[in-house]
Amino acid sequence: MKIVLAASAAFLALGTASYAADAIMSVPSAPAAAPVAAAYNWSGFYVGAFGGVTTGDYDFTGTDGTDTLDLSVSGSGFLGGAQIGYDQQFGQLVFGTVADIAATNHEAEITAAVPGFGAVQAESTLKYLGTVRARAGFAMDDLLIYAHGGYAYGETEQTLSATGIGSVSTDNDVKHGFAVGAGVEYAVTDTISFQTEYSYTDLGDDEIFNAGGVSIAEDLSFHAVKVGVNFRF
Repeated sequence: MKIVLAASAAFLALGTASYAADAIMSVPSAPAAAPVAAAYNWSGFYVGAFGGVTTGDYDFTGTDGTDTLDLSVSGSGFLGGAQIGYDQQFGQLVFGTVADIAATNHEAEITAAVPGFGAVQAESTLKYLGTVRARAGFAMDDLLIYAHGGYAYGETEQTLSATGIGSVSTDNDVKHGFAVGAGVEYAVTDTISFQTEYSYTDLGDDEIFNAGGVSIAEDLSFHAVKVGVNFRF
C-alpha cells in the first residue's frame, strides 16, 4: 500500500511539473518593436520654381522749384521665377541662404490734379525682382517654419506726363533695397518640398527725372505672397 501511495505521489508531482512547464512555454513573447523612422534632415542644396501675387505702393515726390509733387499710387501684379539655395540643420535649427530671380508685372497707374503741375498721369512697372537672402528656421521633422531677410533689387520703367512740365519718359531704373518675411516649407518626399512664403520688399527712394528745374523721385515698396516647389539633393 505504501508503495502504491508513493508511486501515485510521484506521478502527481511529475504531472504538476509538466503542466507548469507547458504553461510557462505557452506564454506569448512580446512583439518586436517597430523600427523608428529617422527624422527628416533639411541639410543640402536645392533648386526650385515659384509664382505669386504682389500688392503695394509707388510713391512719387518732386518739385519744380516752387510747387511740390506728392502722389501715392497703389500697385499690384504677379511674379514667377526660380531659386537656388542651401540649408544646414543643427538639431532642430536650420540656417541657410537663398538667391532668386523673378519676372513680374507689378504696376500702377494714376491720373490726378496737382497744383503747379496740372493734370498728372503716372505709370510705373516693375520688370523683374531678385533677392539674395539668409533664412533661419525651426524644423519639426518634415515641417520647417522660418524667417528670412536680405538684399533685393529690381528694375522699374516709368512714364509721367503733366500739363505743367510735359511728358516725361524715364530710362529703365535699377533699384536696390531689402526684403524680409517668413515662410513654411513641407517635405513630401526626401527630395521634394512645397513652400509658402510672405515677403515685404522695399526698393528704396531714388530720383527718376531731373531736367529743366524739375526733379521727380520714386519710392517703391510692396508685399508678395508666393508658393513654390523645391527639388533637394
